[in-house]
Amino acid sequence: MTLTRFALPLVLAVAAFSLGAAEAAPGENAPPPQAAATQIPFGFTLGDAQQPTTSHVAKLGSDIAFPPGTFDGFLGGLTNTVPITGKLNIPPANGYFVAFRFMPTTGRVEIVPDGDAAGTATVRTGKDKDCKATQTNICADTDVTAKVFIKLSDVKVDGKPLDVGPGCRTAQPAAVNIKALVPISPPAPPVKVTSTFTTPPFAGCVGHEDVSRLLTGLVSGPGNTFVSNLQLRCFSTGCKA
Repeated sequence: MTLTRFALPLVLAVAAFSLGAAEAAPGENAPPPQAAATQIPFGFTLGDAQQPTTSHVAKLGSDIAFPPGTFDGFLGGLTNTVPITGKLNIPPANGYFVAFRFMPTTGRVEIVPDGDAAGTATVRTGKDKDCKATQTNICADTDVTAKVFIKLSDVKVDGKPLDVGPGCRTAQPAAVNIKALVPISPPAPPVKVTSTFTTPPFAGCVGHEDVSRLLTGLVSGPGNTFVSNLQLRCFSTGCKA
């Protein structure tokens, strides 16, 4: 897979707009051509046997390991800095914590996206130059932010159920920002990504009583981390439109 193959549609588009401008009648103030937005699909798998997707909860000193997830989206071109958007999908996971340093606590943790992740990607080329770290001919410096709610359910404290209700989640989404050099031409080795984020206060954790403040005190705060391996699954060819 080569840069020429991906750049061909862009060249054709530029040629078409140039032809349209040349055919405008003399003296007419033809509007400047507006290139159609390029939307190149891609897909990554998040997490593998070497580095599953994990989140470290700073206040509790515990890690949550999630099953493999996906990140599917669109790249806005293959030259310079372009927009990038995508849908994050991480399956729920069961977490184990020790609250107050002596009380075992378990719960179901779900990552709920607040819309699409979005950011920018600066496209680079050269397997032995800018893309040496990814071992590919084409790569991109990405700066993407995913906003996600953290939802809790099936909570048990010392083996006894803690009723948190059906709508227990952070009051605002947490912003997980990922900056990484990633491959955009398969085949490619996985790339480890790390992000530090703040967990907002919880709200709506109402069962027999409102335990939102209790969970906020136990979990919410800065210094939490998100770590995963990104494995390029497809780029352009083979990706869903």
